[in-house]
Amino acid sequence: MPRIIRTASALQDVDDIWDYIAIQNHHPDAADRLIDAIDDYLNLLLEQPLMGEAVNHLRPGTRRGIVHDHYLLFYEVIRDDIRLLRVLHGARLIRPQDLDR
Repeated sequence: MPRIIRTASALQDVDDIWDYIAIQNHHPDAADRLIDAIDDYLNLLLEQPLMGEAVNHLRPGTRRGIVHDHYLLFYEVIRDDIRLLRVLHGARLIRPQDLDR
């Protein structure tokens, strides 16, 4: 059965995003909706793993999906599994080394 494997960096990214939206911006419901959207996107990737754009210039074998027009999910397809590398805001300058953590 295909599964989603989250790296420690991806888990930390999601925690940081939730904290920023829920605590610093005082919108816990919006933070919950975003996390749900990320989970929904990941589940869709299990069915269509190649739907994200290939970003080999950042890291070979890496793909990128977009959630809510702002957050980018960087992942790898490993056999039937999805390995989530990072969840980063699209306004950031994303460098190859950002995906190696």
